[in-house]
Amino acid sequence: MLLLLRSRAAFVRPSSSRAKVSAAFLQLPPNYRAFHASPRPQFLETIATPAHLLFQGLHSFTGLPWVYTIPLTAMTIRLLISLPLSISQRRLQEKRRQLRPLVQAWHHQSQNESMKEVGHLGPEKTHAAFSKKARRKKIEILRRHGCGQLSLFRAPLIQLPVFMMSIEALRIMAGTKSGLLGLIARTIMGQEAMGLEERKGSLWFEPSLTTEGALWFKDLTVEDPKMMLPFILSGSMIINVLEGKKKMKGATAPTVWQKRFTRITLAMAIAAGPLVLHVPSGVLVYWISSMLMAFGQAILLNRFMPNKKQLTTCQPRRPVRGSSLAMKDVFI
Repeated sequence: MLLLLRSRAAFVRPSSSRAKVSAAFLQLPPNYRAFHASPRPQFLETIATPAHLLFQGLHSFTGLPWVYTIPLTAMTIRLLISLPLSISQRRLQEKRRQLRPLVQAWHHQSQNESMKEVGHLGPEKTHAAFSKKARRKKIEILRRHGCGQLSLFRAPLIQLPVFMMSIEALRIMAGTKSGLLGLIARTIMGQEAMGLEERKGSLWFEPSLTTEGALWFKDLTVEDPKMMLPFILSGSMIINVLEGKKKMKGATAPTVWQKRFTRITLAMAIAAGPLVLHVPSGVLVYWISSMLMAFGQAILLNRFMPNKKQLTTCQPRRPVRGSSLAMKDVFI
């Protein structure tokens, strides 16, 4: 019984050596503390760090106000990333257009194979088998020449994250704690924007953004007081959608899904103005600059890399006269 009490006392009371270790841990210098009160970087700050460094570098190097540095950054990103991707995309589309006669030439072979395999089951089964074979052969030909369907999504999958990274960097620099979706939700619910003291608590807040605006939007950290920038953004998005629709009509006849996609993007462009009323003016300046530069880039690509006309079937020019041949027309 005495041994049990002693072991219990030893377990409850810390030994002198353990107490010394605890005291030594409490007397560690501040740089050895495991926890501190300084704000830790969040996930979005980590992702947007390259864009933040680019904004800061161009602003420090050029010495321009933020209202000119922001469009300059948008132009730099478009020249270094978006333009090479757009040129590569245009070349892929041209290669797919050149391969279209080869794909159509295989339709006759696929049709004959479908007639032999399932022709006795009726026209519906035959057409379904023909469509399946033609689709597989098209995918095989495009993949063999390095211009498959997935290659068309290469440029959007790279450009969209870069664009969102730049938007998030500017939003954090403006001191806005809510993300882009949060700002749109605030516009829908009619909530008021944050005050200056609340914005100053942000990790990357730039005080110079409050004074280096232009015209009627002197403060780039708050929404546009006259509500003109959101609708300018909506107009720039609309002209981009219409330019893409014009290019689509010039190349080939648009499919049903392409028409639906154009209608959806046009509706989103029209609704963009009322939905971004609470977005900071600096973010809108970058967004508008990027949309206008995309429009100018599309015009330049259409000028220097125009889409070639699609190959068409031969048409009869004139009938053969004075000949005993059985053919009626000469095709050129």
